[in-house]
Amino acid sequence: MASRVYRIGEAAKILNVKTSVLRFWESEFSQIRPKRTETGQRYYSEKDMQILKKIHTLLYQEGMTINGAKRTLKGSAAPLANEITLPLEQNTLLAEEYPLENNSTYKETLHEVFCELKQLHNLLETK
Repeated sequence: MASRVYRIGEAAKILNVKTSVLRFWESEFSQIRPKRTETGQRYYSEKDMQILKKIHTLLYQEGMTINGAKRTLKGSAAPLANEITLPLEQNTLLAEEYPLENNSTYKETLHEVFCELKQLHNLLETK
């Protein structure tokens, strides 16, 4: 059974981005490699679409930069949105250098600040 393929216009519509954004992501993320016809038409596989959705989530919902999204995608083959952690939570050296009596309170506070920054970023992005 052949898997579904998506033309660039279909993929852009599903992700609610312009086709130029998808072409840019192709140049930035080595994980995206659509098949091309002899005429150059792009066909995205289901795997490509999963990666594109992940990139979209990282950039638009998590507020990451292109470089941050690249690092996250290189960290695992296909990380899920709920597996994304704050960068400081992953930094064990920081925790060793600055031990905290109540690490869970620190993480909660850091997460609250992160969420507020994402909201501010989204507000500024819409203006």
